[in-house]
Amino acid sequence: MRGKIFGVFAVVVLVVVGLSYALTRVILADAPAPGGGEASRSVTAVTTQLKLDALVLERWLAERAADPKLREPFNAGTPPARAEAAMTVANQVRDAAAGSPDLASMSPALVVLVDANGIVLGRNGSATMRGDDLGSVYPALKSALQKGITGSDTWINPSRNEQLLASYAPVRGTDGTVVGGLVLGTAFNDGRLTAASDRMSGGVVVAVVRKGEAVDVIAKTGNAPGDVLPQLSAAGSKEGILKALSSGQAIDVGGLPKGYAASARALEGYGEGRSAALIGVARIEAPATIAALILPTLGVLVFGLVLVGLAAYLLDVYISRPVAEMEEGLLAIMNGKTDLRFEIEHAEYGGLVFRINSLLNQLLGVQEDETDDQGRPSRAPSSTSFEDALSVDERMATSAEGAEAGDAKALREEPDQKYYARIFEEYISGKKSLGDPVDHITREAFVARIRASEAEMAQKHGKPVRYKVEVRGREVVLLAVPLV
Repeated sequence: MRGKIFGVFAVVVLVVVGLSYALTRVILADAPAPGGGEASRSVTAVTTQLKLDALVLERWLAERAADPKLREPFNAGTPPARAEAAMTVANQVRDAAAGSPDLASMSPALVVLVDANGIVLGRNGSATMRGDDLGSVYPALKSALQKGITGSDTWINPSRNEQLLASYAPVRGTDGTVVGGLVLGTAFNDGRLTAASDRMSGGVVVAVVRKGEAVDVIAKTGNAPGDVLPQLSAAGSKEGILKALSSGQAIDVGGLPKGYAASARALEGYGEGRSAALIGVARIEAPATIAALILPTLGVLVFGLVLVGLAAYLLDVYISRPVAEMEEGLLAIMNGKTDLRFEIEHAEYGGLVFRINSLLNQLLGVQEDETDDQGRPSRAPSSTSFEDALSVDERMATSAEGAEAGDAKALREEPDQKYYARIFEEYISGKKSLGDPVDHITREAFVARIRASEAEMAQKHGKPVRYKVEVRGREVVLLAVPLV
């Protein structure tokens, strides 16, 4: 009974715990991860947007660079003429970029024409920068021109007062050789980062650049918390940021104020991606997660109480009903119905019911029927059944004196192991043929008793004996056969 009660309520507990675990897992899957799941999503979204901007701008520049008018500055006869023509073309390209729907999210800050080595011919709106060797300052530009491909890079150079995301495309002469390049730079500032974030996840993102063995914050979205920014340059956060720049993988950033998580990754799509990194910052909203668990937990609690109530009802029916039936029966017997006996089939109360019926029969002087449906005794055989068979054998031992010599010879020559196994099987077979129970007879007990009996008979009659099995009437006997 204890096992059943324990089993029922163990099942209830397992169901409730399993359901609670499943609900908690579903809710926590959508909650901000302690390692910066929301931060990682934010920085990935903005990185993807900026990378897409670079690809769009490179394609647009490639189309503009194919315009024959763009070759005119490179064909001018004198350096001043080339410079003036280059500034005119740069102004036209700048105006076209400002009015292009494809570049609406990117405000052009600088348009430059350079020769094949990256030397500036002219820029938009100003005569400055003429003759600057941008190919030496930004090697990725010169490399792209030499290869004749488009490219993008981060131009972060405080000494030149430049903080741009630059894209460029080669300009080819009539013979197809690269004669120079068209460069367009967009401001890499708070406004650009905020616009990119708003177009994607709207999360907090901060841009930093490597500065020797340190990092420097250069841009941030408008919703960046002020208490986090100073920590991004501190030693606790710097290690994670530099690791992200060197590995190119998303790395969780530590050292932030309590309640914040951050994830850093290199700005891909601009050069080798080893100079600038973006950092996503998210607030860990543990209270919101706890609040979200209240209703599911209450639901699981109610469900568990319902299961306990149902289990208690079923156990009550299982236990109380037979008790009530026995109580009513005993009351009827007390009131004179002495022939009433209980017929209750129950795993727990079956033995009790049998004993009550036996007690009633003894008290009332009623002979119990101890046979089964086929007339065989229903009582379990006792341990004396086997002893009785051997007793019969001893009484008949003298009749074995006249046993045939062939039986004695066969028994004498039969190996011990085979002999004992054979007579055990013959004895069991004989018992079964008479319908007698044999479950209580084991091979070990049988052999041990036979050996002991053989020793007793040999000492008593002065000669060794072995037994043979015979069925006589309604009993199986073991007949002692002298071996000499």
